[in-house]
Amino acid sequence: MRDNGCVVLTRAFLQESEFQAAIARAAEQLAPDVVEIRASLGENWRGDESVFFTVILADAATARDRLLPVSDRVEMFIEMQVERWEQWGVRPYYKFRSQSEQTDIDRRSRAS
Repeated sequence: MRDNGCVVLTRAFLQESEFQAAIARAAEQLAPDVVEIRASLGENWRGDESVFFTVILADAATARDRLLPVSDRVEMFIEMQVERWEQWGVRPYYKFRSQSEQTDIDRRSRAS
């Protein structure tokens, strides 16, 4: 038997360019601590529509005494200014990297 159920897409998937633009604006407002915010839409392990953020922080923002306050501020800012989860319909997940760490990862991926 075939499944004739409905496919429901969330606003973040339907209006991805608007979603990505809002994230880019947030990154600008969080500078100089935030260098870039990369967002990928997909599903989490349970199949829920999600957004996976890779937040690239300036190296100075990843100092031991600054990392927790900066990451908390970034998450709160994104949730309040950009990502009203009810509005976009996706669950957020965050990963933080320093700018130098991301540069090394990018360099290795280009070399292979």
